[in-house]
Amino acid sequence: MAADRSAEIERSRVEFSRARRAQSAGRQLQVSSRRAYEMLRAGLRAGHFDGPEELAENTLVNTLGISRNSVRRALSMLADEGLVTRAPRRGTTVRRGIVQVHEGEMLPRELHEEESWRRLEIEEISQCVVPTTRLLRERLEIDDAEVVMIEQVFRLDGEPLCVRAGYVPLPATPERYFADVVAIDRRPPRYEALFEQLFDAPYGGGRAVVEAVPCEERTARLLGVTPGTPVLLREVVVRDSSGRARDLHWTHFRGDRVALSFGVDAPTAARASAPAASARVTGAAATGAQRAGTMSARADVA
Repeated sequence: MAADRSAEIERSRVEFSRARRAQSAGRQLQVSSRRAYEMLRAGLRAGHFDGPEELAENTLVNTLGISRNSVRRALSMLADEGLVTRAPRRGTTVRRGIVQVHEGEMLPRELHEEESWRRLEIEEISQCVVPTTRLLRERLEIDDAEVVMIEQVFRLDGEPLCVRAGYVPLPATPERYFADVVAIDRRPPRYEALFEQLFDAPYGGGRAVVEAVPCEERTARLLGVTPGTPVLLREVVVRDSSGRARDLHWTHFRGDRVALSFGVDAPTAARASAPAASARVTGAAATGAQRAGTMSARADVA
């Protein structure tokens, strides 16, 4: 192990020396296809590449400061994911962008602007009352024998984006709840308004856990991917302003189409000494117990 570590240190020293010599000679410094891929994917997510000239290899070598071979490999990786299209003499063009979902929200924020929501389709694939399980009782903090379950498929620009299964404590009139959800799905508002409409209580926030999991067969069909494909699975518990759990849902996001954006909690001591306004940067619910160094998410799910 010590010999391996020494060899790794020596390789790092040689690479650094080579980079310094390249810098003095005015050549490009980075030779990592992974770093090129990271920056290109982030640029796609931010909408930086409006035309093929911006994805030309010569241009990227200069703008990214990364070698041509590394840029070429990174572009091939993006093409394999279906994000860009590459053709001889025609260069590289963006096939589709990456949807960035902030904090605990379900939809990209731009869909709530003007008429952009028309790009979205929400299909109800299951609505029913189901028996509770130990996990549902624990997450929702209830003793009820039954809960309401709704499963939905979200499509953006005609392509599957995610599959969501949500559970809520049994309302007095489940039929009305189901009808309200269907009506809302025709034109989803920001989640604060949606939450108050469904639960007749002010929105209070939530906590999320995100995992990368292999997609099982049924969900894979709904998402249009091959079974076993890695997807992002997010669990969110949503609370009203009094701290009462109102909604628990699991969402499978297509990993090739969605990036989840989170805030990071500051250490406890730093948060205690920071002004209240600064603490809002994480977007975590004021009602949730925040642990040092954890990922936090507002459950703005629409």
